[in-house]
Amino acid sequence: MNIVFDEKQALSVFRILNREWQAERGVFENIVLPQDRLKLPGDKRQMVNFLFYSALFMRGGIISEDPFRWVVALFDERPEYYDPNFIVEHSLAPDDIRDAFLSITSKILAQNSSVKGRKENGSGNPFAYKIEQHTKAWIANSKFFVKDFGGDILNIFKDVEDFEEAFARVNRKDRWKYDGQGIMGMRRKIFSLFTIWLQEKNLIPRFPTPIPVDFHALRVLWGTRIFHLPDLTPFKINGRHPKSYEGKTAIQTREPLIDTVTKWSQVFLFKSQISHLVINPALWVLSRDLCANHFQNGTLAEGTILREPEQIRSGQLAWSKKYKDPCSICPIEQLCSGVVPAAPYYIWGLLMRMERVPYPGQTILPGMEEAEAICKLKKLRRRTKK
Repeated sequence: MNIVFDEKQALSVFRILNREWQAERGVFENIVLPQDRLKLPGDKRQMVNFLFYSALFMRGGIISEDPFRWVVALFDERPEYYDPNFIVEHSLAPDDIRDAFLSITSKILAQNSSVKGRKENGSGNPFAYKIEQHTKAWIANSKFFVKDFGGDILNIFKDVEDFEEAFARVNRKDRWKYDGQGIMGMRRKIFSLFTIWLQEKNLIPRFPTPIPVDFHALRVLWGTRIFHLPDLTPFKINGRHPKSYEGKTAIQTREPLIDTVTKWSQVFLFKSQISHLVINPALWVLSRDLCANHFQNGTLAEGTILREPEQIRSGQLAWSKKYKDPCSICPIEQLCSGVVPAAPYYIWGLLMRMERVPYPGQTILPGMEEAEAICKLKKLRRRTKK
């Protein structure tokens, strides 16, 4: 796959995001990230263990905050389950972890029963995404840490110079070539997220690290054409894809794409002297709080009905009369030309880009006081789904 990066564009975008994040301005005002809302264990090793096992659940189409409800509740009940040495010494099995989660589920659901639209097996319940895989990884990784790192997860990062060196020590695919083991259920995206959490808490050095290349990062990077795919041909559907996807600009999100963008981001950010600890949350917040509320990023019928630019320009599709344009308060709006809706990604596994049509109506900021603009921004945030 041929991926071309526009580093001049990337530098422009990242410098703006860095400036606005550091100033805590606009969309980045009063942001508290999910991992910072937790009451973490006071003991250093316990904190590392807790963050690792929590990171295992940051997969699939979940709302990032929700798995923390379960892992926090389980830690309150069974903190020893977050110790690799305890897991091995007591010969715990995946079913033991699963049963422990099931035992606290009714409590968690009762606490969140007032959340509109929440379903027992829907978003907010980590069992909705392959709980058997999670619990199997919980046990396998515990054994791996005891065998290869003396039961101390921090030993993975001992004396490493960058993220790739640390990841090479646990990369299951590479180690399997030599009949070794590695981390299960965690590739570059989640391992880089875990690494960043440790760096944010000053548990490991802040060596060069990539951004976790999830949907939110890809949405902003492709929307601003920081990367483009010159060899990409119009998408051809097969029997399982919606007919409306025929001919669209879309790509299956496979690991080579993720790895290429991941490795590039580490090198580029280090070379540009811009912190991954800023760009990572900035991309995430921007996508969730602004991009998610863009008219064209909305879809109908499980992502099969798109809001295409041609329909808007021709008048076949009209903007909502009550629409508040999130782009008008976006710090990189002038550098963005595309929209990337979430439904094709989370439902159909496709990253899809369409041309962004500028909103012709009333914007949020012009003629408004700052306080009023921030109030409208908060209303947008409350509507965010992913």
